[in-house]
Amino acid sequence: MSWSAKLRLSALKMTYAGANAMLFGLRRVLWPIRPARKPDSICLYRIGNVGDTVCALPAMRAVRRAYPAARLVLLTSPGHANMPGARDVLEGNDWLDDVIVYRDTDIATWAGRWRLLRRLRQERVDLWIELPNVRASIGRLMRNMLFARLSGARWGGGWRLSTVRLWPRLQSDFLQFPNEVQRLLAILCEEGVDGGEVEYGYARQPEISAAAAYILARAGIENARPLVAIATGAKRTTNRWFSERWIDVGRALAASDHELVLVGGPGEIELCKKIAEGIGPAAVTMAGQTTLPVLAEVLARCSLALCVDSGVQHIAAAVGTPCVSLVAARDYRGKWHPHGTHIVIEKRVPCHTCLLERCPNDNLCMREITVAEVVAAAMQLLRQSRTMTGGRHSLPTSAKAILK
Repeated sequence: MSWSAKLRLSALKMTYAGANAMLFGLRRVLWPIRPARKPDSICLYRIGNVGDTVCALPAMRAVRRAYPAARLVLLTSPGHANMPGARDVLEGNDWLDDVIVYRDTDIATWAGRWRLLRRLRQERVDLWIELPNVRASIGRLMRNMLFARLSGARWGGGWRLSTVRLWPRLQSDFLQFPNEVQRLLAILCEEGVDGGEVEYGYARQPEISAAAAYILARAGIENARPLVAIATGAKRTTNRWFSERWIDVGRALAASDHELVLVGGPGEIELCKKIAEGIGPAAVTMAGQTTLPVLAEVLARCSLALCVDSGVQHIAAAVGTPCVSLVAARDYRGKWHPHGTHIVIEKRVPCHTCLLERCPNDNLCMREITVAEVVAAAMQLLRQSRTMTGGRHSLPTSAKAILK
């Protein structure tokens, strides 16, 4: 490492330390004394879409285990009105007492912000726990802290700066970033909440299981052969792989006696249909046909999931299904890798950690991922899955442990 790189790394570490010291100091000003009694009412604050919510579930469950008798409320926002979020992910779960959802438009005016604040003050929150977005700036964290204090919370915690947009490639090359599940559990640990064993708490309800079984049977899948899910869609174009390569991977897996199901949201219906037709009769599509809980149940019945960086990879990880995850090099390395034992394929191209929403280089990092290495990774995990289940196609043991 050059001396200039060492100087920049030292500056980065001081930036992180200084910013978090400022956040700690502001919290001491807003909450000088921590209440002695245990909280009766807790507000968790976590914004984001499907992947953001799923990665935060182990932290939420850890809070529930630490305070089993408290009223536990999640305050969340998916952003735009048409985006899926926490309410979609948590459908059917009973370990949260309430979910308060707001959209961008709800807080676009001072009147809207005041309505949200009044709603929160009705909760009489004893403890506010922020599960901060990985990209949250120090200004936004300070704003959120002030909002928590104005809501009447008697104590608060969780405000940590995790990334700065200064020399991002240097950070990816020389700093260690935990995945999102580990990061949030570490924040809780600093607040005195033991993360313990990672537990997602997906509810396995009979009606959800029956809906998944019906959809699979209607598609002609009877679990006679190992089932592989393929999730091609992603919110960002920078995270997508190429349809012709998905077809080649699907054909290779079909030739080795696997059934394939393409999954995704309403926006991926045509893409999944095209890929399924290209693979042939061994592949079916159910894109746009499932709610998120039903999708989780379908993934739990699979021996493997092939994903890009999207919410689906985190749902698969949550239900214990092994993943081959094709990850673009646009973000800080490791931040959004699925939690658990999976294979992540990620290429370190010269323009890595660009943090861009659209790639000016024709998705170079994704183009570097070849069909051969994806097939090889898939076959490796499928062999391991068969060894663990004794050759039978069944719900993975890890999923049984976390699905009720």
